[in-house]
Amino acid sequence: MKNILLLLLVTILTFNASASLLINSKKYTSLDQPIISVPHVLEFFSFYCPHCYEFEKEWCSNQTVQKNFPRHSKLIKYHIVNFGGEMGHTLTRAWAIAMVMGVEEKVILPIFEGVLITKSIIDQASLKKVFIRSTGIQEEQYDTIWSSPVIDKLYEQQGRVACNIHLKGVPTIIIHGKYMVNGDELDTSSIATYVQEYANVVQFLLNKK
Repeated sequence: MKNILLLLLVTILTFNASASLLINSKKYTSLDQPIISVPHVLEFFSFYCPHCYEFEKEWCSNQTVQKNFPRHSKLIKYHIVNFGGEMGHTLTRAWAIAMVMGVEEKVILPIFEGVLITKSIIDQASLKKVFIRSTGIQEEQYDTIWSSPVIDKLYEQQGRVACNIHLKGVPTIIIHGKYMVNGDELDTSSIATYVQEYANVVQFLLNKK
């Protein structure tokens, strides 16, 4: 019985210390004007951002993060329009297609690698080639949806939300449309440590009203 009480006390103290650390730290900020009608967990990224690439690989492979992250709080990603010149716009539209078709997980790393590693994605045509090869969709389907109203709307939404919060860098995660994780304040001793701490802050903010 004593051991159980001791374990419970340690758990409570650990949680309180962690919560206090987050509340009193600079690991997140509250937006001046909350954004309505956005996902509970929204990440902004760019295919031109090497740090975003490493973040994505570690987030996907980190079993602790995947196990502890709430299933009901799926992390939705928006691509940044104004990074990479004209290709930034092209990549944002392609990402909108991936979101609408539900193939984000199939295409995100191949596009990252095509942009940053192999340098094989240099224009709209080469992007389409990687997208189709990664997802298995038909070229006609891709061409049809590319200029559809639903893609126009999602493309515009990604840019508008980023502008409304005065986004300065990526990756950045917004919680409940009103809290922003301060990545610069997290432990950067390793990408694994950084991602784990990022997930801890997100978890804390998801429970914050």
